Amino acid sequence: MRKIIVVLMVSCFLFSGCGDNGARREVPGAPVEIVMWLIGTEGQAQTIKELSEGFYQKTGIKVKCDAISWGDGHSKYLTSIAGGVAPDIGTMGLTWGSEFGDFGAMINLKATYPDEVAYIKDSVFKGLWDSIEHNGTVYGIPFDMTEYVLYYRHDIVTKPPQTWNDLKNILTDLNKAGKGMLFDWGSLSWIGYSPFLWQAGGGYYNKDYTEVTIDSPQAIEAMDFFADLYKKYNVPKTKIPLEQGMRTGDFPIAISGNWKIDELKIYAPEITGKWSISTLPQGPNGKSTAFIGGRIMGIFSQSKHKDAAWAFIKYLFTPEIQEKLYEAALSKQDTYLPPSMKTWDMLKMDNKFKSVLVEQANDAKGPPPVADWDSAAKYVDEAIQKVVLRDGDAKKELETAKVQLQRFLKK
Repeated sequence: MRKIIVVLMVSCFLFSGCGDNGARREVPGAPVEIVMWLIGTEGQAQTIKELSEGFYQKTGIKVKCDAISWGDGHSKYLTSIAGGVAPDIGTMGLTWGSEFGDFGAMINLKATYPDEVAYIKDSVFKGLWDSIEHNGTVYGIPFDMTEYVLYYRHDIVTKPPQTWNDLKNILTDLNKAGKGMLFDWGSLSWIGYSPFLWQAGGGYYNKDYTEVTIDSPQAIEAMDFFADLYKKYNVPKTKIPLEQGMRTGDFPIAISGNWKIDELKIYAPEITGKWSISTLPQGPNGKSTAFIGGRIMGIFSQSKHKDAAWAFIKYLFTPEIQEKLYEAALSKQDTYLPPSMKTWDMLKMDNKFKSVLVEQANDAKGPPPVADWDSAAKYVDEAIQKVVLRDGDAKKELETAKVQLQRFLKK
């Protein structure tokens, strides 16, 4: 990663004006304006702009919010860091903060604002926070979150599976009727595999992230079970939208993200009242641990208005503002969930969905907080695909993945 930064910096020097293009300079006596980049849609950025008016009225600090896409967001941040034109605040994937902070591009919020960060930590679902804090560093706090849940047509599957064995039995019966289960999010990838890894009692690393443990007996058991879902129980290897599978009844059970709750209401209205959600089935360790994701917001080291940026981050984290962010996202069919537990009592959400989402969020984990996880994770994907698509041996492929993950860990 450091090599990439050096290349980008050299490129900026070779092309005149790179460091000055868009740079914000202090103007004596001018009102403070902070710049925020939002990974997401223009609609979300517009919501931030509207909510920032209340912040301006209280503080006199102006906020400029620009949307950048997930597709080019990572490279755009790297280029802005190298060119000296990073924004004050950036929202980004959970693991990006560790990556950018590792080479000094973001401030350690825990060291700079320890008491306030401690308060925020106590307000956030534990599994989400564990993907942010690493070795005493916190480079971003949660902006929002997403989580895995299980969807089922209760007119076809009368009771959701409570255990792995239940799931196998249900799928056996469904397969006899020409039906099955699908992964709408995370199919044949580390995201889909992770819940089974954790439910088996395994993990990608040991507790202090000094050793890769992806080849443990628990990880192998989880890989074999995950692969069997495709090879024995006919989970599709190609992507089929959850709305389609649930609407036709061909796939009356599915695992996907929370946003599908609202998409099912919109795109499959004919099955209203025939489906519900549940936590994931329990694995051998007795837990139903799911994957949890989302975005964080942090402050770049180049910012000339760090305290003002932190004030706005805290403003966005307040329960009242989080509720407004959630409602605005709903209206734009762009559903993310609030990461603060204190916000959930305020949400106008059907209790039958809310109770499951809260229960699952309390038993969920996110990606490991290691700096190069986004680069390392592809080797887990490769292991999964070799086992599922080429009948590879789970133990052998996970041992191969371990070597690659350990190489990234030693950087």
